[in-house]
Amino acid sequence: MSLPQIDNGVVIPPSRWKCARCDKKDKLRLNLTDGMILCGQKNWDGTGGNNHAIEHYKETSYPPAVKLGTITADLEAADVFSYPEDDSVVDPLLALHLAFFGIDFSPLQKTEMTTAERELDQNTNHDWNPIQVSGQDVEPIFGPGYTGLVNLGNNCYMAAPMQVVFSTRSFNSRYYINQSSKMAFEMAPADPTADLNTQLTKLPHGMLPGKQSVPALENDDKANARTTLVARKGVGKANSAIKQILQMNTNGSLASAIFTGCP
Repeated sequence: MSLPQIDNGVVIPPSRWKCARCDKKDKLRLNLTDGMILCGQKNWDGTGGNNHAIEHYKETSYPPAVKLGTITADLEAADVFSYPEDDSVVDPLLALHLAFFGIDFSPLQKTEMTTAERELDQNTNHDWNPIQVSGQDVEPIFGPGYTGLVNLGNNCYMAAPMQVVFSTRSFNSRYYINQSSKMAFEMAPADPTADLNTQLTKLPHGMLPGKQSVPALENDDKANARTTLVARKGVGKANSAIKQILQMNTNGSLASAIFTGCP
């Protein structure tokens, strides 16, 4: 990593760090260009820092910063964050960059999680109960707009985005209200299973009317559902690059559906 560092006389103490702009003493990041110690980003729930590290980057364009609480003798495990890339990066010269500001990393102990560890912890231990009905018996709902999609084991990432996009007026108008399944098949090429327009038309005509959204028979948990299997083939056919994105990636599937099928 080619990193110009500013010789401004800054020497970082081995402990008792504090944000240069507020009273935060945890989740601090050391800017590796000028030696400024600033707090990290504020989380959606008000926890975390006060955004001073990223504000400093916007003011100076000094890109990399290392999370002080992750520095140990094992520098490969330190959390170095690149603001232009908005992601963690590897700094093979981190020892030299720390030494520039007088930091001896060998005795330092890890006190905080890295960005990757924090994301994993949130995904694993997050309490979803506030947005879910937990511990209660609920009655299934049926009718127009309430047809589910069958999870075939490899298409759950595609089902959720399809339900999202077909809840929007633009997709409903284009593929449901203003076009029938018969019309789509008549305009389709020789292989309609690989035609994006045909599949994006067929799917809402199965999902939205509610003809299949009826109380399920006993032991039949798929009576109120459609499948996205063929639609997935159509989206992938429309853009070969999307085939790789569709590998178990909900965010990629949503983006693909929007950019390839948006009216």
